[in-house]
Amino acid sequence: MALRRAGMLLCMLIFFDGCAPKSDLTGLKDDTIHLRAQLQVLQDRVAIRMDVDSLDAHISRLEALVQEQTNLIWSMRADLNHRISGVDKLLQIIEAKIAESDRQFSNLSQKVEGVKAQLSAAPATGSPKKQSVDPEDLYNLALTDYQRGNYELAIRQFMQYLEYFPKSELTDDAQYYIGDCYYTQSLYTQALDSYELLLEKYPNGNKVPTTLLKIAFTKIAQKDDTAARTYLTRVIETYPNTEEAKLAQMRLELMPK
Repeated sequence: MALRRAGMLLCMLIFFDGCAPKSDLTGLKDDTIHLRAQLQVLQDRVAIRMDVDSLDAHISRLEALVQEQTNLIWSMRADLNHRISGVDKLLQIIEAKIAESDRQFSNLSQKVEGVKAQLSAAPATGSPKKQSVDPEDLYNLALTDYQRGNYELAIRQFMQYLEYFPKSELTDDAQYYIGDCYYTQSLYTQALDSYELLLEKYPNGNKVPTTLLKIAFTKIAQKDDTAARTYLTRVIETYPNTEEAKLAQMRLELMPK
């Protein structure tokens, strides 16, 4: 408002400048200069005020942004603390399981050593009676050597298991692993003999689907694709909806037409 009044007054002074006597012109011009100076000051103040208002608005936006980021940081921190707490609990569970596994492995190692001692004493005292050897311990001993890659030793131990416990529920498993020990060493003829013996002696065993699949793989390794297709098809048709059937189908599709 003050700026508008100063402008109007300045216009009036300029208008009367042409009508006033020369004696009054000097004073009038001085007033005009003074008013112009005041007008410039007012304009500067208005510009400054506008800058201040703009700066205040910008600061308000910055403050809102800072508050938003602060809230986000606190939220993330709370979530991180929650996750860290969950990880700590998970680590405690894993440590407990590791401790239990170590205990079980220690017990198993002791049993394995006991079985080895009994087996190593056999040449001097004759074959150990099957009652003196726990079937589970002997089987686990053979399986452990198989998993460690001690295939020749595993084969002997699985054969001992078949000799001592021919009616055990794991006899077909032992026969399968004998074949697998040969297969892993690329001794395909011996592997086929072991796999086919399993099919002959344990036709209803749980290892039959896997054994048929392994026979197919062995035939492929021997470049006998016709026989391989026959066994793969047999797995698919005889044991549909099994993992072995899915693998057989995949392998069959990869074979050259």
